[in-house]
Amino acid sequence: MTPTSEHIVQLLLGFLQVIVAAILLSSFRSNKHVNIYLIFLLFIGAAKSLSLGLVLNEQDVFTNDNFNWLRLGFLVGIPTAYLYIKTIINQKHSLKDIVHFIYPIIWFGLVILESNYMFLPKNVWYTVRWIHISGYLFFYILISILLIKDLYINVNPDYNQAKHLDSIKNWVTFFFIAMVFIESRAFIHFCFNLETEDGTLFGFSITLKVIFLSIILIKVLMSPEILFGYPKLQKSLKNSDHDTESNEESKISNKITIINSNYYMRDKPLTEFFKDKHLECLLILLNNRNSFININSLDTIFISEFKTSVVTLKKRREQSLKELKIALSFRLNIPEESIFIQASDQIDKRIKLIKLNPEVLEIH
Repeated sequence: MTPTSEHIVQLLLGFLQVIVAAILLSSFRSNKHVNIYLIFLLFIGAAKSLSLGLVLNEQDVFTNDNFNWLRLGFLVGIPTAYLYIKTIINQKHSLKDIVHFIYPIIWFGLVILESNYMFLPKNVWYTVRWIHISGYLFFYILISILLIKDLYINVNPDYNQAKHLDSIKNWVTFFFIAMVFIESRAFIHFCFNLETEDGTLFGFSITLKVIFLSIILIKVLMSPEILFGYPKLQKSLKNSDHDTESNEESKISNKITIINSNYYMRDKPLTEFFKDKHLECLLILLNNRNSFININSLDTIFISEFKTSVVTLKKRREQSLKELKIALSFRLNIPEESIFIQASDQIDKRIKLIKLNPEVLEIH
């Protein structure tokens, strides 16, 4: 077959996804907008686009009965999108996340068995696949919505003050909506069996897929904070503005300054940057800056007038410390891992200790 404009577009889209993934791979460890799941999704998309551009034959991952090595990749891609959102919001990975990849692998094995041995009539197997795909997509869309809902509900003043956290919230919402469009297109493509039509609707479906993927890539390329991460972006901005800033201002901006038992940041009282529980938590750490404190002692800050369980207190404390660490990292322009120092009690290793890193303090 002679290459057409459609195949050329697929090739260009594939190469663009590889380039974006490579750039993100170089900064994902310090980039709060990116994690390995997003990079994996980009490589999956690149493999699909390049395959279509080179083979010149659209084989739908859901309907084709022949073996297709991309089928497993796209089945895994659906929970991968959810795990990307979850990891971005929680800012941590968990080994338990591997359970999300077990089901698509099992389903992939069932598809291969059915394709080779045809245990079920074709119309029954089609119905089974329809139920599976619709339930599969709906489940991950639903739990993603619940995650994003919590992200908006749990927002507090300090959380909003940090610009990069607002950017993460907006990006996660944008990414989720874009993925819903992409997955819905694939589902409609399957339901109406557009693969065998090869007509106007089929071409329209493929065009939508290219448009939706292109929108995500354009968004990433036009957002330096997503492409490179805030640390690199801030460093570039700081270097470009270096001649206009005095050394004194630069020094103070990277420290919490202590003057006559009062605390300042960027020549302003801490109360202008932190409020409520976050301020209380930070003041406790500052007032005990010369020694470690039991991390559980911070739980008293989060006790409400109603009965509060130990698990709830722990979650509130961990969430507050995480947000405090991110906000301080942004305000002081230093890595998150440099904010706190944590250790274990020498007698009882189960007891966790914490203190502010002395390097972020400056006493006058």
